[in-house]
Amino acid sequence: MKILLVNDDGYKAHGIVKLATALSKEHEVVVIAPVKCMSGMAHAMTFGKPVYLKKIEKYPYECYSLSGTPADCVKLGSEFLKKKPDLVISGINTEPNIGTTVVYSGTAAAAMEASLLGYRAMAVSSNPESEADYDYAVSFFLEHFDYYLSMASTEYALNININNASVGNKAHKIVPIGIRKFTDIYIVGDMDESGLEHTLVGNPIPVENSEFSDVAAFDSGYATITPLTSDHTCFGVMERLAEKAGS
Repeated sequence: MKILLVNDDGYKAHGIVKLATALSKEHEVVVIAPVKCMSGMAHAMTFGKPVYLKKIEKYPYECYSLSGTPADCVKLGSEFLKKKPDLVISGINTEPNIGTTVVYSGTAAAAMEASLLGYRAMAVSSNPESEADYDYAVSFFLEHFDYYLSMASTEYALNININNASVGNKAHKIVPIGIRKFTDIYIVGDMDESGLEHTLVGNPIPVENSEFSDVAAFDSGYATITPLTSDHTCFGVMERLAEKAGS
């Protein structure tokens, strides 16, 4: 199987290096990943200006760095590769992409871009506390790879979250996205010719979630699977708005 592997943490990140190395033992793997960390870029793409692709020689698989976003990696990769991939995998991300974190996630958006382009795609995330946790996440993913493939489709992207080794994973739960909010704290830095420096940081805020959500399931020690599409329509209010428009 030919697999295009991307991420938002950069081509040097532990998650993508370990996953690509493991997958390349049985599959034809090509990595096209950002030259630096692009977390939080969501579905941003580069239009009207160049991005730069560079071959990286030191890895045991075909590897390229790209100056663009995670979604750029998928779009350019789909044009660059002589043989189209059978599967696109985004990850393994360094933080779980559960709840509303998915809105900001370059990892999830890269998988959705692949889906838009007509590829089967998966976004894979975890919550590693050590390098060994990346090994655990890779091992867990490979152990269940055929299971994930059986659910993969060009109609949606799979968003997969795997707990670290200390928590473990009781089983899989197929669940919708829940709610995950963060404190918004801006650290004010120095003034220079660009202006006054502000750096956004924050921590998760406890939010009550439905038991039937990815946030609750992940926090309870389950690996989660959520099908994602780019359709942002709020179907729950369509009828109400139509009635209002007709009144």
